[in-house]
Amino acid sequence: MLKIIPAILAVFALAAFLILDFMGFKDRAKELARFDVAGVGYDALPEEAPSYVSHLLSKVGMGETLPERSEETALATRMLLHSEPMNHYLPQPDEDVLPEWERIAWSDDYHTGFGWPDGVNDPHYTAKDPALDEEAAIYLKGKHSVYVRVQYAEPTKVLAERLKQAYWVVETGRDLGKLLEAKPRASYFWTNVQQSTKGASVKNAKDVKHFADFDGVYFLTAKNKTARRDEKMRYMFASLGSGITIKVRAHAPESAIKEILAEIDFQSLNQMQTLPSPLIADGLADFILETPEGWLEFKGDRAADLPITAFDAPKKPKAAKPTYEATAKAEAAEKDH
Repeated sequence: MLKIIPAILAVFALAAFLILDFMGFKDRAKELARFDVAGVGYDALPEEAPSYVSHLLSKVGMGETLPERSEETALATRMLLHSEPMNHYLPQPDEDVLPEWERIAWSDDYHTGFGWPDGVNDPHYTAKDPALDEEAAIYLKGKHSVYVRVQYAEPTKVLAERLKQAYWVVETGRDLGKLLEAKPRASYFWTNVQQSTKGASVKNAKDVKHFADFDGVYFLTAKNKTARRDEKMRYMFASLGSGITIKVRAHAPESAIKEILAEIDFQSLNQMQTLPSPLIADGLADFILETPEGWLEFKGDRAADLPITAFDAPKKPKAAKPTYEATAKAEAAEKDH
């Protein structure tokens, strides 16, 4: 009996390996299939996806497997995320998620309850046509109403400099625990918001304080300097640290607001950023496209200290572009020739 125990253990170990390997293969196949469904170009995709048997044979050089993660797949993933409107990553109520809530699109009629969104009748923006149908959503439940808006922007020098420490910790294989446990003052996160977006709600905010945090994203609450004394609407703001901001206006108690915010897809929003934050959701992807140092070196003095908002520049990239570091290398190679 004792002689067959090692054989039994080996069978169990092999079975565990095959189960985990198959799950990884299946998830990777789904990930790559999404590129084709979304119309995102990716030249490395095989014409016909290999089977799991072929994948196993590839481990001994006798079959084909799915392409490994690379700069190309990372760029395709980012393009895939950008192919959806920003409010796609806000929760969609169903029987499992926010079952008692209803989500509706923004209409100008709602300005009587929430005020005009930043960028509409707003002297603090240079353009006057924000894409509210792609950025905002309104949630209703009984007497509660919550307006949520997600905006995209490129990072600034200040934001890139602030990310350098967290990227260094990841690159050197150190533990992010201390950074994750730290809770900077509200003023730190408020600077991130101001670096990423503009508008009357930001300009007129006062008494900024911590509100709540989800997956490493810290929401701040603020009062509005121009609000009437009897106004009870709540204002919340959050920055994902590299350009993306979330703005909230609510006629609802804290518990109801947090219920909605907790369901936002922070992982996808973080990965959309030019410089994702290592401290948000699952952190950095397996393949890092840019680093703060590379971004700063490439941009140099061309990196504006003032934020580039979704209304001052093209809202989202339409095609894969070389990373800043790759472009810098290409320019250096040309000079050598």
